[in-house]
Amino acid sequence: MRTKRFLVIAILFSWLTVNAQSNQEIALEKAREAIQMMDEGQIDESIVILEECEKLDPDNFMYPYEIAYALVLKKEYNKAITVLERAKSYKNANSQVYQMSGNCHSWLGNPDKALEEYAAGLKVFPDAANLYLESGNIYYAQENYNGAVNNYRLGIEANPMFPSNYYNLAMLFFDSDDKLSGLIYGEIFMNIERDTERTRNMSQKLYEVYQEAIKINGDETSFDFCEIILTDDNIKGKNLKMPFCGIFAKNFGLSL
Repeated sequence: MRTKRFLVIAILFSWLTVNAQSNQEIALEKAREAIQMMDEGQIDESIVILEECEKLDPDNFMYPYEIAYALVLKKEYNKAITVLERAKSYKNANSQVYQMSGNCHSWLGNPDKALEEYAAGLKVFPDAANLYLESGNIYYAQENYNGAVNNYRLGIEANPMFPSNYYNLAMLFFDSDDKLSGLIYGEIFMNIERDTERTRNMSQKLYEVYQEAIKINGDETSFDFCEIILTDDNIKGKNLKMPFCGIFAKNFGLSL
């Protein structure tokens, strides 16, 4: 989140107008100082500076958003929600406002209200993969795995280059009977997000799943990538239409 926030500040320089340039530049400089202080644990002091920034540049959602972030660090979630309600009205607000607001409700033990916040955000930002991610996380915590999978997949459709939905889907499927789907989503994740701690975790997990799924005993090799269920649709006359997982296992065995 921190990297994205610095990026937002950098982008805002391009929005400066001639008439308001001085106040906006001052606000941005002060915001950098406040964020640095926040990172160093001087949260209350950073809030005071950010409130000054908001007065200097009252049309910019970034300052109330950062104030709310500081309040979250203090675990003052109700206060943060109040500030974020104000931030929603700004023209340049983004989906992260709804994300943080929903997260605050979740941390307060109100998952249904959190889902309402994410849904409200998706009405304004229909391509916000981060809001689908958070919705999926709520359903996952509630052990509603179908709801989690559905939201993670909707997030992928909304923004195929947002890696977190692939990561969570992979981890979810690794704990199911359909480990092949986990392998697929995990490989896609590693092609999008490179050289991070999550990438290293995923690499280790992929290795472990392959180790568990492939059993070699002398000349015999067995695979357990998923549970294969044959229905009437798979069997027509003498022709057997093998599910994808079975085809994958067969060809994987031939490659070995």
